[in-house]
Amino acid sequence: MDFENITPDMIKSFLIVAVVLVGLILTIWSLIDKIRNASKPAKELAQWRKDTDARIKNTEDGQKVICRGILALLSHEINGNSTDKLKASQTEITNYLIDRRR
Repeated sequence: MDFENITPDMIKSFLIVAVVLVGLILTIWSLIDKIRNASKPAKELAQWRKDTDARIKNTEDGQKVICRGILALLSHEINGNSTDKLKASQTEITNYLIDRRR
């Protein structure tokens, strides 16, 4: 190709096409990025829900252990006996507290 035949209009046309192509590539790249990130909030919400369900289950288990301990104390106070229930409750509460940290 002979560079002497290049006119300013040809340069102007080339630059316009180049700018349009770069803009098109950036637009497509942005669209692909948005599509990739569209599922991110759903994944985060699913993980948050899983973590929350685990915390709720842990809280419920702790409340059950505490209630059994209180019932053992009440039983001991009422009949002056039931030390076996107190020992079982103590073991259960100890195990719950140790396992909860894991």
